[in-house]
Amino acid sequence: MRKVIVLVNAAPYGTATPAEAYRTIQGLAGMGIETTCVLLGDGVFVLLKEQKPESIDMQNLSEAYKALHEFDVKIYVCRDSMVERGVREDDIEGADGILSCDEINKLIDEHHCVLTFTSGG
Repeated sequence: MRKVIVLVNAAPYGTATPAEAYRTIQGLAGMGIETTCVLLGDGVFVLLKEQKPESIDMQNLSEAYKALHEFDVKIYVCRDSMVERGVREDDIEGADGILSCDEINKLIDEHHCVLTFTSGG
């Protein structure tokens, strides 16, 4: 079976990038492709607890990403990115694991295809 890993390096709100990554992940997994998601850089904010995006007229991406587990998608968060942004492990919910950069590199090597979603700037 082909394996795809999707790297999301964009904050959950302010651009369409993480929402487009979500739709891509959902589509791949929905077609039976083994799919893994890694949140790194500002992407670590996607699974932050207690988001209230309704206050800026946005839908809650955290809930959408957590629902990807229904498609057997594994979601990992980069520990190094969390530390850089002052995010603690107990601030995150819905991840299958929190990995170091070295662990993420090993995970990438196990996949056939890598898709990267990042915001320009």
